[in-house]
Amino acid sequence: MSTQNPYSTAVVRGTPVYSGKQRWGYRGARKTGKNLVARVRDIHFLSGLPLRFGLLVIVVAVSAVGLIGSAVAVNRTMRELTYSRIDKELELGLNGWAKQDSLFKTNPGATSARPPTEFYVVKIYQDGTTNVYNEDVSEPDLSKVYAGQGPHTVGSSPQSRKDAMWRVTAETRNGVTMVVAKDITQEANMLRRLAVGQVIIEIAVLLLMALIAFFLIRRALRPLHEVECTAKAIAQGDLDRRVPEASENTEVGALSSSLNSMISRLQSLIVELQDKEAQMRRFVGDASHELRTPLTSVRGYSELYRSGATKDADLVIDKIEGEASRMSLLVEDLLALTRAEGARHETAPVDLLEVSLSVVSSLQAAYPNRSIEVRSECAEVPITVGDAARLHQVLTNLTTNALKHGGEDAKVQIKLYDDPTSSNIAIDIIDDGVGMSEKDAEHIFERFYRADTSRARSTGGSGLGLAIVKSLVAAHNGNISVSSTLGAGTTFHLTLPRLEDR
Repeated sequence: MSTQNPYSTAVVRGTPVYSGKQRWGYRGARKTGKNLVARVRDIHFLSGLPLRFGLLVIVVAVSAVGLIGSAVAVNRTMRELTYSRIDKELELGLNGWAKQDSLFKTNPGATSARPPTEFYVVKIYQDGTTNVYNEDVSEPDLSKVYAGQGPHTVGSSPQSRKDAMWRVTAETRNGVTMVVAKDITQEANMLRRLAVGQVIIEIAVLLLMALIAFFLIRRALRPLHEVECTAKAIAQGDLDRRVPEASENTEVGALSSSLNSMISRLQSLIVELQDKEAQMRRFVGDASHELRTPLTSVRGYSELYRSGATKDADLVIDKIEGEASRMSLLVEDLLALTRAEGARHETAPVDLLEVSLSVVSSLQAAYPNRSIEVRSECAEVPITVGDAARLHQVLTNLTTNALKHGGEDAKVQIKLYDDPTSSNIAIDIIDDGVGMSEKDAEHIFERFYRADTSRARSTGGSGLGLAIVKSLVAAHNGNISVSSTLGAGTTFHLTLPRLEDR
């Protein structure tokens, strides 16, 4: 069919009209890229959110980027494959069957090659007349078709009764412009349905991934929640609370192990500080209580002498000097007890038999008329680990206590032997003196406790000697006890760890 084509002048133009938009698009993409980089660098906005929420946002965001990227790649590949196939058909038509003049005849011969019905062909001559093949309810918008541009996509012309998408190509030879187009509405709809399906699938996958990630992150961070609860309990004073153990091969397990070690160390330090504070309070309380009596005596004798009630100055001075000596002894014993309870002692191998012989040798010089002996029944040399000076003090205090309070005729023996109930070394300090009551034996290691009979204030003791002994023995991981019968003597029994058991 030959007609006057109103778009013939537009078809022959060969310069694309979109070059300016393409340059703008490049600058816009570069600007968008910079904004995206700035947003990525500004990711610290998640720092104010809970860790589980931040991880969930990151997982979903990364998954969304991956899914969108894959969807775009798939859609673009499908589009390129589809358009590549159509473009080949257009090129074949443009260089083949579209050149046949019989194509535009009303009644072509039976042997004429006829193109498929979805193709549209138009010839535009120099005088403006056209030959059109396959005029239908829709035709491409020839005002947007450019000869020599290659295959490209245009819409329907304004005169068309139906919207459609066309893939067209055109070339001009010898003043005649040939346009070959194919209706790609079906292919465009297929690509659109593919894109919609991808969006639906991506949304479903993202929701599923978000749900799975939420439960997995919640499960993975549960130990951290337990650590938080444990820390709150410890902050409220529950120092015995510990973080549940986990495999140290995991970060949470390593953190739990480190926290438990730190908490144990802190607990030990806090307990040690509390013990020292308690010792200081006991020291101040004991000193104020025990110093009250001698200070009252000193003040009383001073006022007595000042008032002139007595002229015997020597007696007053002797009394004041005696009370001052007692106060000095009391303070020294209190300091010794405090050091025994809180100080760290030197540790080295100690031969208890040698220490016992040294104690007896020293006391025999002070008590030449008393019977003091050492007896060892150990199968091997009794060696422990500890502070030799403090262990010497323990045996000296116990032996001196037996000599002072057992009676003038009491014999004292230091007996060393292997403890039959354990691998420890046992030491008994035995006297056959006056003994003590069961009530006194129960309280004998208490501070400032004195028996009602021989262990009276007149003996000059402060009542702290056996308390010091008990603290020193405990510091050496030992035990001490007493058994006594009135009129039959007293035995102090102590055990100390053997060297190989420490």
